[in-house]
Amino acid sequence: MDVELIQKINNLALDLMKQGLAQDREDAVEQAEKIFRSKNNQGYAELRENITAVEAKKQENAETASSVELSQNQIKVILEQNTQFLVKTIREFKDKIQVLEKEVSDLRTKVAYNKLPTSNDIVSAKKMEEASETSKKQSAAPINHPRVGKFQESDVSIEKVFYMGNK
Repeated sequence: MDVELIQKINNLALDLMKQGLAQDREDAVEQAEKIFRSKNNQGYAELRENITAVEAKKQENAETASSVELSQNQIKVILEQNTQFLVKTIREFKDKIQVLEKEVSDLRTKVAYNKLPTSNDIVSAKKMEEASETSKKQSAAPINHPRVGKFQESDVSIEKVFYMGNK
């Protein structure tokens, strides 16, 4: 019956809060207890005993939780270790970033130097141009092509090339 009474008081307290008759949860519970006390004095006394027992258990749990808490010195030590670890990892990342930036700059300079022609390249390019000019002169000589052959314009009349049909 204790559980049922507590549930009834909680439900009544919620209804009182919804209706706006109570300002907060504690006020609503007090009003609900007054209503049930007027109806049943014996149930109210049992309810109060249960509530005090529950509050005592909560206090015991709070005391055990406070004993688990760390001292200020232990907290400082842990925080110092965490900060040292974070500083160390940040320094490592900075070093790695600097190494990568250096590698990128080295690669950029290599690419830039590879694009610039050297004096040997310029001289060899001039020789290649001269060689290509001589090969063009040689290729300018008539070549016997199977389609064209050795025909001249005067050898074939234009009427034979373009057929116009019956005249």
